[in-house]
Amino acid sequence: MKKAILSAVLATSCICGSAMAQEIVPEADAKLMVWADHGASTKFMKYAAEEFNKQNGYNVEFTFRSLSPVDTATRLIQDGGTTQVGDVVEIEHDTLGRLVVAGGVMENLVSTDRIEKEMIPGAVAASKANNVGYGFPVSFATLAMYYNKDLLNEEPKTFEEIIEFSKTFNNSRQKKYALLWNVQNYYESRMFFAMNGGYEFGNEGSNPQDLGIANEGAVQGLTAMLKLKEANSANSADLTDPQVRRGLFQEGKVAALIDGPWAEAGLKKSGINLGVTSIPTLDGHHPRTFSTVRLAVVSAFTEYPRASQLFADFLSSEAMAEKRYEMTGAIPPVATVMKEIESSATPLTQAVINQASMLTQCRLSLRWAISGNQWLRLLLRYGTTVKT
Repeated sequence: MKKAILSAVLATSCICGSAMAQEIVPEADAKLMVWADHGASTKFMKYAAEEFNKQNGYNVEFTFRSLSPVDTATRLIQDGGTTQVGDVVEIEHDTLGRLVVAGGVMENLVSTDRIEKEMIPGAVAASKANNVGYGFPVSFATLAMYYNKDLLNEEPKTFEEIIEFSKTFNNSRQKKYALLWNVQNYYESRMFFAMNGGYEFGNEGSNPQDLGIANEGAVQGLTAMLKLKEANSANSADLTDPQVRRGLFQEGKVAALIDGPWAEAGLKKSGINLGVTSIPTLDGHHPRTFSTVRLAVVSAFTEYPRASQLFADFLSSEAMAEKRYEMTGAIPPVATVMKEIESSATPLTQAVINQASMLTQCRLSLRWAISGNQWLRLLLRYGTTVKT
């Protein structure tokens, strides 16, 4: 009841979303616990907290806890209602639905209109559950293609180029492959399934009565993916470990590797002549990769909803998105900032930004992801009967 009253008061103060957000002020004695990812993200959060107070003349007291965003939703649900819980928490967007069902997160009551206008479409969709805005998008990531410039002289524009290269390069005995990715991982292989219109559920994943896993587009995409077995001729069951795939790439035995931004630092250290690009086309279509959007959310258990909402909103602002990119390298989901940084960005950032126009949202639970992985294994085993 207490939380409902606080939410009602805050909603009344906001009136029309972000247009009136400046009329809200933090509670006089506000003390916020912030959960942020380890390392640079926590360092950025401390900077943002100082700026939040300095720029607005506030005196909010902050404490910080480093916690992986993969784990925060579970911790928020398990520890909800205790003093151990964060007030403003970083989560991965695919855990938002579970948090909403569990009653662990407050709606975004101050800036849904601004987010709709300023963020890229994928980030806007990721911030919602049941078409209601909850999250404040702060960064996003997706897959890219790393390639060895000493093996592939030109940036791959099509998968067909890599298939052609594989005809003279691949050697299973020597573990040499033109292309590697975690074929059995639904998060990675789903991009081919989706490139011609395949989907799990209709209406952006909210209609379980509309199944698109065997529609014409899905069959076309998966059939096209099977062509890549010529370039990726490894036993996929032997290469599910990302460190094994990256190791072969670093040894010069793999020409192209599909992986995420998190792999770049290790690949650079190897000294390989590294190139990176967005995912090439296959059969003339752009594979639609899953995106992972990081959100700041306000805990439903916070004792300081006004301060929490204002700080989460501040984190997702254009200025803070730019500063987060500067301090952490995390790619901002704010459209104007993306345009500003693109020309001077690293090749990896440019690749991810280019891929941003071909993203789909991953709203699948762990159970669905496991089912997807099993489904892929069956497809790889009985690949001649994709329709079945």
